[in-house]
Amino acid sequence: MTYFQQSADEWYISARQFNGVWFDPGTRRPYNLDGSYDSKAVFIEGFYGVTDRFDIGAQIPYFDQKFQDATRDELPTDSGFSDLRVMAKYRLLERPLVLTLKSAVKFPTGDFVNEDGLIPVGEGQWDFDFGVQVGRSFWPIPAYVAVDYAYRIRRENEEILRDPGEETLINGELGYNVTPKLLLAAKLELLRGGKGTDFGIASTSSIKRIIYLAPTVSYAIHGNTVAEAAARFTLNGRNFPAGKQIILGLSTEFDLNGWARRTLQAR
Repeated sequence: MTYFQQSADEWYISARQFNGVWFDPGTRRPYNLDGSYDSKAVFIEGFYGVTDRFDIGAQIPYFDQKFQDATRDELPTDSGFSDLRVMAKYRLLERPLVLTLKSAVKFPTGDFVNEDGLIPVGEGQWDFDFGVQVGRSFWPIPAYVAVDYAYRIRRENEEILRDPGEETLINGELGYNVTPKLLLAAKLELLRGGKGTDFGIASTSSIKRIIYLAPTVSYAIHGNTVAEAAARFTLNGRNFPAGKQIILGLSTEFDLNGWARRTLQAR
C-alpha cells in the first residue's frame, strides 16, 4: 500500500502561451488566476506468485483531488476509486541478471468527470502495457541497479471522443544497503506521451511528459515487512502539475498457500 500527496501552484504548460512574452510548451508556469491543484491518493496493490517465475497482481487507487482559482466559489473536486489495473510478470532470467517481462491492462472502472481544471479519478479509456525489467546486483558490494521500460497503448475515451496518445515509461533505480535493514535509493522516472486526437483531429495539447527524481529510504521493520518514504521532484514536463510530492509505502510478503493449509488443518 502506498500513500501519495502533492500540492502544486505551478504546472508545465501544454501549449504555447502568451503573457507579455511567448512561453513554449513545457515551460514551468504558475496556474492562471492564482490556481492551485491538490491531490492525495492511496494505491492498494497485491501480487500472487502462481509459480516461482510467474506472478499476477492487481492495483486500484483511491484519489481525493481538488482544483481552485480566483474565479471559483465552489472548488471542482473529485474523489473515489480510480481505474482497476491487472498485471502479470514472468521472470525469464535470474543470473547473471534478473530479466522480467511485464504486461498490464487498465479497465475504465473509475468515475470519469469531464470538468475544466480537474483531473478526474478515472480516465475513461482502456490502457494496455507491455514492458521489460532488467536488474543486477553488485554483491558482495551491497548495491543494485534496475531499469524498467514499458510501452502503453491507450484507447479512445468514447465519452469525449479523445484518444490520449501512446506513452513510453522508463524508470531507473540505483540502491545501496547501508545496513541489512536500511536501503537508500535514487529513482529517475520518465513518462513521455505522444500526440493524441480530439474528435479525430490530431492535437498537440494532449501531449503529456514528465521526469521525476525520487530519493528514497526503505527500512525493513520486521521479517518481510518494509516501510518506504520518498520525496519526488519534477525536473521537466509538459501538461503536468509541477512541484514536490511525498510518497509513503508499506509492503509485506506472506505464504498464502501455507496459511490456507494451516487453517484447514486446524479445522
